[in-house]
Amino acid sequence: MIFKVLKYAIPLLLPFVLYFLWTFIERRRKAAGGWEARDTPWIWLSMTGLVLLIVSLLGTGLLIGSEPGGTYVPPHVEDGKVVPGRVE
Repeated sequence: MIFKVLKYAIPLLLPFVLYFLWTFIERRRKAAGGWEARDTPWIWLSMTGLVLLIVSLLGTGLLIGSEPGGTYVPPHVEDGKVVPGRVE
């Protein structure tokens, strides 16, 4: 479950994390400060995050999976254990 959440959250939040890391370094470099949250390019960060999310979803959909034309076997119970679904 956590993998699925991270798969979507990391590409979406990565631009924000990198930007705030960069501004933290810049604020430390400049002793005067002067940085305000309203100067943050929220639109560009959001669009970059969405593009990364879309690219990662497309890549996952195109690169991970089984060959077309197989027969899907749904999850079932064998000997008291759940056998996950698969394509044969």
